[in-house]
Amino acid sequence: PVPLGTRLGILVRLLAIQGAWNYETMLGNGVAFCMEPALKRLPGGRGGPAYRAAMARQHRYFNAHPYLAAVAVGALVRAELDFQPPARIERFRGALCGPLGSCGDRLVWAAWLPLCSLVALLAWTLGAGPLAVVLLFLLTYNAGHLALRAWGLHVGLSRGLRVAGALGAPWLSQGPEWLGRVGAVV
Repeated sequence: PVPLGTRLGILVRLLAIQGAWNYETMLGNGVAFCMEPALKRLPGGRGGPAYRAAMARQHRYFNAHPYLAAVAVGALVRAELDFQPPARIERFRGALCGPLGSCGDRLVWAAWLPLCSLVALLAWTLGAGPLAVVLLFLLTYNAGHLALRAWGLHVGLSRGLRVAGALGAPWLSQGPEWLGRVGAVV
């Protein structure tokens, strides 16, 4: 089990997962950065061969939605700490990119962000001041993406390489449609 302090460290680092984004590795450096607090728990600690091998694996190319990358970070931490074979970890890592990218883009960029914007515009229309509108948008949008990251990390850590079932959850697949309907009403 990953201690609460380590989980919180990973969650805070997930807020900066795009900090080292580049065209060569995309989010790969950020994934390794997020996983580092847990990988220190491998035999030999920070300087050990298991730690160095895991960090080298995780610095490679990874492209997914930055908020749902939390699922991958949690699952990959679990796989590394459970001593899964490196080839299996790398195959799994590559297989996550498409689903996490597609699902996250549809849920966040095409549904959640527009809905939060519409709610803020509705508040403006109903007479809220500029500061209240901006705060409403920021609070609403950030509550959603922080909850999504926390959920993703929890699912990844608890299910490990078996996260596919969680990614098939109705709220992920049908969420964009539901949020679109709410946005139409707003």
